[in-house]
Amino acid sequence: MIVNESVLSLGISLLALFVAGLLATKVNQSLTAVFIVVGMILQNFFPVTIITEFIATLGIIFMLFMFGLEFSVGSLVNNQRKIFYSGIYDLIFNFPLGLFIGWLLGYDLIQSLLLAGIIYVTSSVIVAKSIIDLKRAANPETEYILNVLIFEDMFIATFLAFIVGIVNYGQIDAKSAFIVMLKTSAFFAFFIVLARTSKKFINKIIDIEHTELFVILILSIIVLSAGAASYVGLSEAIGAFLAGLLLSETKQRHRIAEAIKPFQQFSTAIFFVAFGMSIDYKHIGGMIPIGIFIFIISSFSKVYGGYFIGGKYALSKRAGLRLGLSLIPRGEFSIILAGAISMSSNVPYPIKSLTGVYVLLSAIIGSIVLKESDWFIKRFIERKDTEVKQKTPDPNEPEE
Repeated sequence: MIVNESVLSLGISLLALFVAGLLATKVNQSLTAVFIVVGMILQNFFPVTIITEFIATLGIIFMLFMFGLEFSVGSLVNNQRKIFYSGIYDLIFNFPLGLFIGWLLGYDLIQSLLLAGIIYVTSSVIVAKSIIDLKRAANPETEYILNVLIFEDMFIATFLAFIVGIVNYGQIDAKSAFIVMLKTSAFFAFFIVLARTSKKFINKIIDIEHTELFVILILSIIVLSAGAASYVGLSEAIGAFLAGLLLSETKQRHRIAEAIKPFQQFSTAIFFVAFGMSIDYKHIGGMIPIGIFIFIISSFSKVYGGYFIGGKYALSKRAGLRLGLSLIPRGEFSIILAGAISMSSNVPYPIKSLTGVYVLLSAIIGSIVLKESDWFIKRFIERKDTEVKQKTPDPNEPEE
């Protein structure tokens, strides 16, 4: 009976997602924000079921796997300098801001670190989709946007493993931090070395013509990698990410992406719905002013950081500003960070509600700003510069 009710609620959730998603595409709005809102509405009719929770967990795993699959160890090594410096500038401008805000809110060190990660990381899904939809792939700033996103994804995947490991210990001290860093480093090193040294062997194993068996094999690699990470005390997400990184070096990369994409899209949508359903209305009202404040401050930080990166690489003022404006949306990783350890007693519940408000604001407003960035720059930035120039007297012009 419980299973039947779970299946029915899942069916209702999927239908609601379809209708809301269809409306969102008509106004070119972020599906991430829409799916969260759907979850917040559905919680009034039925609770999160065990089936929904399970699919939501798969959503995290498949999402991180697809991120890992987009990277190539070889390309990361070849382009490491630009990726590193672009990412470091972005990290310096934005991660400490979250720590400071956490301190202002009275959070302890673990909670402040969690909030810093939530505030820092840009939504790769929203930004990448917007670049394609707006046909900006050839823009001069796009290379540096992608460099920042790559660095953020790599950093936050490692950070996720670290923060989950620390929460499992319940505190930050030298011993627990060292153990978590050792586990994370060993896990990363194993997969990266395997990807670089066993490419031919892996290619031979996954070279299967039978589509059904091919999909089963890839799913087994993903789930086993996630399970192995969980077994050693890390996040399942980091295992899935590294499985993607491992398979990104193979000849079957594009076939794998096409095979897994339907699983990823379905489970990711349910993940966002489950997150929305877990947000308590009793807390969200009080989180709105704080969420707005954090959104405004962090948006300015992202824009200025992007503009700074543009200046370092000799981009025009307009391209630098577009770079910064493109980094405003937050989404999947912020929610993963809030959701991955939300059941821990060491994390105050309002962080989840605060993340919900923050992601909704940044996903909706950030998507609009990204789309209208040229108008925004022309209307508010370049117009202001023109007015300043007009008010400034020309020293060569004779006085009347």
